Amino acid sequence: MTKRHPVPAYLGRVLSPSGVPQGTCFQIAPGWLVTAWHVAQATLALGDDEVLRVDRLSEPGAERIGARVVAEDRKADLILLRADKAFPASARLLRGSRSVRHSEPVTVLGHALVQETGDQPPVLWVEALGEWQGEARRTDDVTLGRFYSRDVLPGMSGSPVRQRSDDSVVGVVSARYNTSDGWLVHSVWSGRVEDLRELCKGHVGLDESRWVGFAGATTVAVEGLVAGHREPDSGARAETASAPDPQPDGPDPVAPLPNTPLPNAPLPNAPVPNAPVPNTSAPVAGPTGPPAPAGSGDTLSDTITEEVSLGLLARFTRWISDTL
Repeated sequence: MTKRHPVPAYLGRVLSPSGVPQGTCFQIAPGWLVTAWHVAQATLALGDDEVLRVDRLSEPGAERIGARVVAEDRKADLILLRADKAFPASARLLRGSRSVRHSEPVTVLGHALVQETGDQPPVLWVEALGEWQGEARRTDDVTLGRFYSRDVLPGMSGSPVRQRSDDSVVGVVSARYNTSDGWLVHSVWSGRVEDLRELCKGHVGLDESRWVGFAGATTVAVEGLVAGHREPDSGARAETASAPDPQPDGPDPVAPLPNTPLPNAPLPNAPVPNAPVPNTSAPVAGPTGPPAPAGSGDTLSDTITEEVSLGLLARFTRWISDTL
């Protein structure tokens, strides 16, 4: 049985004109590479042309490949490159950074600068483990991802932040926060996949099966129904109908089971506090009579059913957000 190489085949290094590694990059689609904006710009400043050189992290120095800048987002510290030759593999999944659970185990593997003593050979790459910590917002209206790791090193800028459970890319390493006062110690900033997705539009084909964790029409429509007590529009309704069903592996751990009353919700036909008492002296309409007056038991049941349904929709919305 062939043992899998510890370095994914979609990881690479960004090289100076003389071949010195400056940072890390990775392939999101054949011939399309991503790295940190500051890595590409600092490397281009070392040469006299607009061509970057990259090689594969799993086979450093074996082959140098030219790559050119196609799109960039300086604020988010992201840049998209078009390579002259594709790496053997691409990142399998790219997950919306906002959909990652807090404290989710993540890993970063990339080129690393380690100051060894004596005559030890230089380190080629290091794997740094960590935990996802959510997001941070800067005053220039840029939102960054943030994760905790003690071992992220210089040279790892541009590396993909990968969720350890499924190897999905959830961010791109931008910078380590070097605290001077003990606050946010071991925090690392990352570019978000949401911003990377926008950067790729018009250049890289966005295969929806590979971009996961983005709120779709289903979530938006249900949230609007819960918040405004109104029907979604026809376009949202059509997309909602085509959305995939929940996972069939078992009952949803958040949503209540069918026929299970919600906590603190009144049962159908139960008296509601402070509700007006129907006038029992008025004649009761038969099946063909006029509709029952406001405040009747049927109206109360409809109201309760609506409240229960809205509660179910709210929980279903949270399930959608956690699952995507």
